[in-house]
Amino acid sequence: MLTRDPTLPIRMFHLKCGTSPGCDPHDINRFVPVAVKKGIENLILDFTGTSHDFLIRLGPTFSSVFNCGRNLVVLKLKFAIVNVVAQFDFPLLKTLHLAYVYFFGDHTSDFNKLFVGCPILEDLQISNVQFLLSNRCDGGEFKGLSNLVRADISNRCWNMPFSWICNAKFLRVILSKEQQVHNFHNLTCMELIFGSSWCTKWKWVLELLEHCPKLQNLTLDEVLHFYRAEDDWKEPAIVPKCISSQLRTCSLKAHRGRTYELQFAEYIMKNATGMHTMTISGRRLEHQMLLKLSSCPRGSATCKLSFEFD
Repeated sequence: MLTRDPTLPIRMFHLKCGTSPGCDPHDINRFVPVAVKKGIENLILDFTGTSHDFLIRLGPTFSSVFNCGRNLVVLKLKFAIVNVVAQFDFPLLKTLHLAYVYFFGDHTSDFNKLFVGCPILEDLQISNVQFLLSNRCDGGEFKGLSNLVRADISNRCWNMPFSWICNAKFLRVILSKEQQVHNFHNLTCMELIFGSSWCTKWKWVLELLEHCPKLQNLTLDEVLHFYRAEDDWKEPAIVPKCISSQLRTCSLKAHRGRTYELQFAEYIMKNATGMHTMTISGRRLEHQMLLKLSSCPRGSATCKLSFEFD
């Protein structure tokens, strides 16, 4: 790449570098910055499987990305240790996927500044990303990603404020604790994965659904490492609009046969007048429970109930 015609633009650069002995940080530090400075638009770097020392030696590469990436439209970075700058500046960035990326350096750099620097972002995917000196994401003056279409947030060490991602149409998020509810006026597809439990979880889920008027596809899942008792199910007086008129599919995963899980499923089927499919999956699907759900009244004559055994 270093010998190609310098007048030719570089639109896309994709590098996957694992445990291969031919992958040398010195070479990467030579050609990636060149690509970035030439105004590259699509940059994908995957260093899965490399050592901590290898990543540290890639300092010039990561610095070029976050210092000179003003033309980037797509940035996907997997496994990186980045010495960040005081200010992020990605005015054209529409897709940002970060997985196992660790930022350090300026203690004033945090998630707030990262997203402020991406004003037209549409596709956001965050998985195990940390600012080692500051994991602050309290919102501050940041009003959210106004152009966001899709958000996939699976950071278990912190919860991203819903106000930042409330414009999304598609949302997948792992929750480690209760979040402050926000209006999701555009949301049509939502997957909630509970990384922990809390006593008012089901009340919170219903409150969230009240703020998702266009929701059509709902998935609830669990990846619990410990279990905390939850309150008994209490059917709300008012059915959320999305359940009564919009919901088309509902999938309840990791079903453990608990009473309130059964009650929630019955509530959805009874009140969802436009439901097409209700899917329940888990390891503890007892015969008696299956019979009860199968005979449950359904608000939609076309609602199909299916069971999947893990």
